[in-house]
Amino acid sequence: MRYTVITTPEAEASITDAFVFLAVQAPRNAERWLRGLSTAIESLELFPGRCAMARESRQTGADLRQLIYKSHRIVFRIETEIVRVLYVRHVAQRPVGETDDET
Repeated sequence: MRYTVITTPEAEASITDAFVFLAVQAPRNAERWLRGLSTAIESLELFPGRCAMARESRQTGADLRQLIYKSHRIVFRIETEIVRVLYVRHVAQRPVGETDDET
């Protein structure tokens, strides 16, 4: 089965932010990173269930999965015929919904 991959506006915004940051820090690598990230996201069309559960699943109780691409986590949900990319976050960032008082 081939899934349709949809990227949410929040995920798109975080991709743009990461790209802008990389373009300042490592201009030669920014375009390559963006192309690679796009390829990783597109790969979710086939067998998205191969990916591990995301850390956010514990807080939300939702079946969220993640695909690691270099220093970023692509967090997504598998729906009937859709893979919905919810967030793209640096691996050093706290999971969405986690606060300082949680262990």
